[in-house]
Amino acid sequence: MPTPLGDAGAGLVRVLVVEDHPLVLQAFSLAFEEVPDVDLVAQARLLEEAVVAAREHRPDVVLLDRLLPDGDGIEAIGRLRQESGGSRVLVLTGYADTSIVSRVIEAGGSGLLLKGAGRVDDLVNAIRRVAAGEPAFPADLAPGAPGGAAAQ
Repeated sequence: MPTPLGDAGAGLVRVLVVEDHPLVLQAFSLAFEEVPDVDLVAQARLLEEAVVAAREHRPDVVLLDRLLPDGDGIEAIGRLRQESGGSRVLVLTGYADTSIVSRVIEAGGSGLLLKGAGRVDDLVNAIRRVAAGEPAFPADLAPGAPGGAAAQ
């Protein structure tokens, strides 16, 4: 299992969740309560709220919904990383193809996870991988995979 970036003493990965649906935010909050090495430090429903939260909390990982009411999450990756001191960004989306994966990589994102393609364990494992500096993309869309996005 990868070693997280978070607080070395506690082994925590500090996470900011950016998601506009209240039910999904609540589900993440409840799920992460059951994961001892993931600390949900803040939540945001809009990109501007996310930038403020990233600056204030400096999370290890930003779990970022791709489509938000005030913009495209992918376009905000650079700003979020800059404001947070270099947090790693894991994009969460309902749909992705190789062009979307390429956009995430070009913007400085560390991974992408499909909302309908797994369980909470898959999400937590992707967060841990990203925190450890490993990419976390769907195998069929991963950089270097046959038919996947071009490696950057």
